[in-house]
Amino acid sequence: MGNITTSLLSYFIHPLLWIVLITTVLVGIIRVRKERQFFNTRLYPATLESTRLLLIGLVLGLIVSAMTWYTGVIVDVSWLLLFNIVSVVLFATLGYRGLTASYTLALTTLGLIGINLLLLIKPEDSITAVFSTQLIMQPNILIGLSILLAVGLFIEGFLLYLFSRKPLQPELIKIRRGTIKGQFKYRGAFLLPVFMLFPVAKDGFFSTSEWWPIFSVGKMEFLPLFVPLVIGTRVIVRSQLPKRLLKKRMFAIIALAVIVTLLTIVTYFYNWFTLMPFVMALLGHIAIDIYFWVVDEPDTERYHQTSKGVCVIGTREDTASRKMGILPGELITSCNGNPVKNRQELYDALNINRAYVKLTVCDEFNEPRFVETALFETDSFELGLLFIEESVVEEMKDSVES
Repeated sequence: MGNITTSLLSYFIHPLLWIVLITTVLVGIIRVRKERQFFNTRLYPATLESTRLLLIGLVLGLIVSAMTWYTGVIVDVSWLLLFNIVSVVLFATLGYRGLTASYTLALTTLGLIGINLLLLIKPEDSITAVFSTQLIMQPNILIGLSILLAVGLFIEGFLLYLFSRKPLQPELIKIRRGTIKGQFKYRGAFLLPVFMLFPVAKDGFFSTSEWWPIFSVGKMEFLPLFVPLVIGTRVIVRSQLPKRLLKKRMFAIIALAVIVTLLTIVTYFYNWFTLMPFVMALLGHIAIDIYFWVVDEPDTERYHQTSKGVCVIGTREDTASRKMGILPGELITSCNGNPVKNRQELYDALNINRAYVKLTVCDEFNEPRFVETALFETDSFELGLLFIEESVVEEMKDSVES
């Protein structure tokens, strides 16, 4: 029992775990504060990100642990050390976008291989000696890691699916010449406690330890550890419909995961192919990031203030506007037969008939349509609409000028 407890407690010594956990809690708090500042309301609780990180991550971690145990994914302390370094550096520089398995797992594995190839032609020093290992050069070890890489990409696709289920995380930003526009930012991660086996060398750090759990399988001794595998992503939607772009990106990531899986199957029969899944995952994800950044052109009229009508940034859940199917980026040009160009005019037009409302809405192709619904006393006085507040715009412009 003591050995099992020690193995479980070892999970909490990884700095990556605490860095991601504390950051995620702060992200939720800051998001709610911005929502109240921009829209005078909270869209989702501050615990949304941390709940997804821990609870869903725990369930996924148990599933992945069963998979790693069955497939025999084995790494050593050199790989674990480099993995933590790479993950922390990527998280510090790229944020949640750097926590995709395509970057963390692929760069760790390729980097460790590169270091050990370098050691073949250059004598090791005190730094490179830490990463000296022959285990990473074995094809069966690389196949196990490529399986874990493919699973990580499927999990990233699942994270994007969850984003699309709650596709409303808007914010206001300042762009060139002090112009204020809306955009949508999605960021989050899963924290997976993944069970892995580490082979113990005779002269290794753990070989003489009496307090660390070590067990034997045949002639080999293994050290069981729970490793925090963080799968994260970040998506910024600047001009497209959030749900549409998130689904496109989800399918792109899943397609990449399928390709990596197929390459892994090929490596099982052709060992010289073992690096291809990692290279494909790395380059493929970079290509996906670049593609979606280019196609989501920010220089459009969507999510900008305009004199043509009231620009909708989003709608709150379980409100009249959500029932009417009003989408982010659409313009409300009239309410109850009266033209509207700002929030005050919309509010005045709504008060003409508090029992029923009829709106003229222009979609992304500037095609008008009519939507209507009955109103009840419990309905929001502004139908649950979110739009760019004039007062917030002036405040943000003042901060730009100052």
